[in-house]
Amino acid sequence: MTSKPTARAFLFATIGFIGVAAGAALSSPELVAIGAPFLVLLTVGLAAQRPSGLVATTDVREIRSMEGERVALPLTVRAPGRVPRTEIQLNLPPALTIAEVAPPSISLGDDTIGISVDGQVEVAADLACLRWGAYNLDSITLFTMGNLGLSFEQVRVKDALVIKVFPQDETVRRLLKPIETQLAYGDLVARQRGRGIEYADLREMQAGDDLRHVNWRASARSTGMWVNDRHPERNSDVVLFIDTLPEARRGVEPTLDLCVRAIAGLAKMHLRRHDRVGLITFGEPVRWVQPGMGGRQRYRILDTLMAARLSRHLYWRGISAIPRQSLPSKALIVAVTPLLDDRIIAAVADLHGRGLDVAVIEIPAEHFLDAPKDETDAIARRIWELHRETIRRRFSRHGVPIAVWSPDEPFERALMEVEAYRRHMTRARV
Repeated sequence: MTSKPTARAFLFATIGFIGVAAGAALSSPELVAIGAPFLVLLTVGLAAQRPSGLVATTDVREIRSMEGERVALPLTVRAPGRVPRTEIQLNLPPALTIAEVAPPSISLGDDTIGISVDGQVEVAADLACLRWGAYNLDSITLFTMGNLGLSFEQVRVKDALVIKVFPQDETVRRLLKPIETQLAYGDLVARQRGRGIEYADLREMQAGDDLRHVNWRASARSTGMWVNDRHPERNSDVVLFIDTLPEARRGVEPTLDLCVRAIAGLAKMHLRRHDRVGLITFGEPVRWVQPGMGGRQRYRILDTLMAARLSRHLYWRGISAIPRQSLPSKALIVAVTPLLDDRIIAAVADLHGRGLDVAVIEIPAEHFLDAPKDETDAIARRIWELHRETIRRRFSRHGVPIAVWSPDEPFERALMEVEAYRRHMTRARV
């Protein structure tokens, strides 16, 4: 708790000092009579100021919400006596705004709430979450004015509060199928044959076959016994790869937002399919989440995605910073990137060179550029587009499927393009 003089106190001190000093210098009692009352009011007002004893606390440490929803921010303000006018300044980031305050009698400003405290007041502010991200509200401050408005008291909320706003994910109903599945149970039909539900073929009965697998109808039409072969249900390891390096921006939605929404949608649906899902945020620094399953894994991935805009390191470690156990040998790597940095191109080539199953979804940066202004801009734009087309063809030539996802098209369309390419491609060596 700190107490500071207001602008009115400085004004009183200035008028009083100038009046008294000028009156003494010019031997003018009139000037002294003008300045002296201001000094008296200043002295009496500051001397009569007593600490209000305001204390502000909150019962929560972390609030989670989805983009576009509201969250309740509870605050408890206490004072030993009556404090007629107290302002709560929330210092909200642009992504959070005050939508409603309870009780309704409380006045509302941009990010300031005015209350009257008499003992204890419970304040609940509904905040509208406009944009995804993690926001640390550690500068919530209470201000109360002193006598005659000559000083104000400043009190900070003791407990830090973190609001995590998860992004709205893209609707994904169709997922990529890995080339090889794992041994754990899941919703994918394996190419190998074994115990399962999906019919594969008929074969002659061998020693050790279960009688429940005998196809009696086929056996009745032949001289031998025939059994049904089936495909087992397996899961896969999926590592989602998001590019957080330089981004293109036009308006309020940059390419990073599109990448985050796509990754969030893929993580949700792959986990629902009982896949083991991991995450790599390829930026400065490189972060990763070990492959895992369940709802808790989804929140680990979302928490890591929200840190994509945070600190930047002064050194670059690249893809070698990721432990090998984070990239299982049969993992499907799905990279979502605008392909604006050569480092991401080298990283994708490195992953494919290790023998991993890599697919690339490109966010086209062309949609975020203004139209060329003259012939020189048009030529430069055309050269840049040809360079990007060369990169795409290089990926395709080396067996890395790449699909361009336009923001005004469903995300599933890009996945279908990758799946169509994978059905006809032959894996090449980089």
